[in-house]
Amino acid sequence: MTEPQTNKPSLQDKRSQAMRAKICRAAIDCLDRLGYAETTFAKIQAKAGVSRGAITHHFPTKQALVAATAMQLLSNAQSPVARSDTTTGALPVYDLIMTSWNRIVNSSGGRAIVEILVACRTDVELYQLLEESLKDWDRSNVTLIAQFYTSASGDPEDTELLWSIARNFLRGLLLHEKFVSSPEYLTRMMDRFARMMESQLSVRAPSDLNQG
Repeated sequence: MTEPQTNKPSLQDKRSQAMRAKICRAAIDCLDRLGYAETTFAKIQAKAGVSRGAITHHFPTKQALVAATAMQLLSNAQSPVARSDTTTGALPVYDLIMTSWNRIVNSSGGRAIVEILVACRTDVELYQLLEESLKDWDRSNVTLIAQFYTSASGDPEDTELLWSIARNFLRGLLLHEKFVSSPEYLTRMMDRFARMMESQLSVRAPSDLNQG
């Protein structure tokens, strides 16, 4: 009798995944500390403690490595929203904004993704590798938000627009952070912005969530 096939990853697959993850973690650290231009295979190799061949086996170019790293970071970036469900309820809007800033955007990974997005403006190869994935991720992210939140107008498109504004404000704040007069002023900016968003967005009623 033929044994049923399983989709369990082999030991080799697990090792390959672990190596890719290790290299991507090193890339995140380099992007955060050094910026995109100064992030090289040599510096990633030194941080990861692996051979050059190990990196190029999985990622033939710097752009391929950075693109894979970007998608890993973006999947993690949905966690403040994805944790919402009809049992625990969505985070209040103020908490959603502050959590997104403190845990996602203003972090090593958040700073790395901003470096990647800025690089896409001039690095054609990187942009081409990420273009469709970034667009798909953006659609997925705003759709997820619209499941749990609603704008003051009740228009789903307005809800998605407001969340896109929020994301871009938070990313832009990272670029502006070094020019802010003090950490306290940055905290005031974040508090004010979160309260502004709180006046425009609200958590959908439980009955609406159940219908969704």
